Amino acid sequence: MKQKNYKVSVAISALNEEQTIAEVLRDVLAQKERGWNLKEIIVYCDGCSDSTYERVLKINDKRIKAVEGKRRIGKVARVREAFEKFSGDILIIFDADIKLGNENVISSLVSEFNKDPDIMFVSGNSRVFPPKTFFEKVIYTSYLVYYDARENLKNSHNVFGCSGACLALKHDFAKKVKIPDVINEDTYLYFTCLSLGFKFRHAKEAHVYYQLAGNLKDFVKQIYRTHPEAISQGYQKYFGDLIKEEYKRPKLFYYKSILKVFLKNPLESFLMVLIKVACLPFFPFVSKKYRLDWYTAESSKAIFGNQ
Repeated sequence: MKQKNYKVSVAISALNEEQTIAEVLRDVLAQKERGWNLKEIIVYCDGCSDSTYERVLKINDKRIKAVEGKRRIGKVARVREAFEKFSGDILIIFDADIKLGNENVISSLVSEFNKDPDIMFVSGNSRVFPPKTFFEKVIYTSYLVYYDARENLKNSHNVFGCSGACLALKHDFAKKVKIPDVINEDTYLYFTCLSLGFKFRHAKEAHVYYQLAGNLKDFVKQIYRTHPEAISQGYQKYFGDLIKEEYKRPKLFYYKSILKVFLKNPLESFLMVLIKVACLPFFPFVSKKYRLDWYTAESSKAIFGNQ
């Protein structure tokens, strides 16, 4: 397939990210443009009550556009706005509290589109910063099981390799998709991509990092937004059996993944199982009674330099 030099738009939805937004923007501006050129960075301040908007304005680069949203409407709604306004060949969506792993993250994302014209949606390889506290070590065990599925099923091009912290979409796909009011945009885009007959790819080398939840309350908020059970409850009416098929892991593979983590971290793994078992009965209720403020996890907002 002939290589193309893409014009890239970057969109970031930020909610009170004064500690990290400037660093994220500097990381984006420092990316090496191989096979692409940066056209614009659109930062949506989603009802910020801190100095996020002012910190964006302080970065002197004409490609940066700051949109000050007076009212919080959530990342999904801001992504819808980005779909309407961006003008590049490719739209890349970053979270506002991540750390880009190197200068080639965007190049790694973009290069995937050159491999097949049917590839419309690409996700980066988002990882949590290493755990420090005992509670972080507990919840980290669940990530290890998750990463095992990401890396070893379907050559890593699977739903476990789709993360909202770092996404890339071709122009035509992004302009076609209409995201309803769902709990997150990444898995909705993943299932939409497949249901339309297009291909998804996971860019292993596009590393980005984010902070683990620092307490039980915030971690539970994340579970009710990202756990497969939450997705199944919320998306069944859109995608039917496709959800179950994509989240299915061979039983032997799944049990081996759990066992590996348990043998290395027995106490932490046991406590993690207890947390998830306790959450299971409430998925139907939470999914039906979705409220935006339930899903803001303050303790998972990274402050760079403390890692």
